Amino acid sequence: MAENAAPAFLGNYLAHLPRPPHRHPGPVTVVREDDYRGHHVVITTTYEITVDGAHLPVHIGLSNDGSAHSHGLPTYEFASLVDVVRALIEFFPDEFPPGHELPHHSPHNAGHPGPPTGEH
Repeated sequence: MAENAAPAFLGNYLAHLPRPPHRHPGPVTVVREDDYRGHHVVITTTYEITVDGAHLPVHIGLSNDGSAHSHGLPTYEFASLVDVVRALIEFFPDEFPPGHELPHHSPHNAGHPGPPTGEH
């Protein structure tokens, strides 16, 4: 049994499993549900995330308290989707080559300091 639990054995096994197509055609739709005082609440929200004008093909999720997560950083939870995108840029810099950055005085980033420092 120990042999079957070895990382090399498991990695080899997983590498040979069929993989479904992994596409990110556009905006991400997140569905949150809650039951409250006998009512079933469904909130469907659509997000389109771009970085430097390019669509960011990322799987995201939101909990009912508004915290966010990404499949790209599965062990992290963030206070917002803005924090998710900042962390993705920080932890995967090769995926985000230098591009057009908004000036610091832009209303689009007012009140939002620079990228996270890795303290998550």
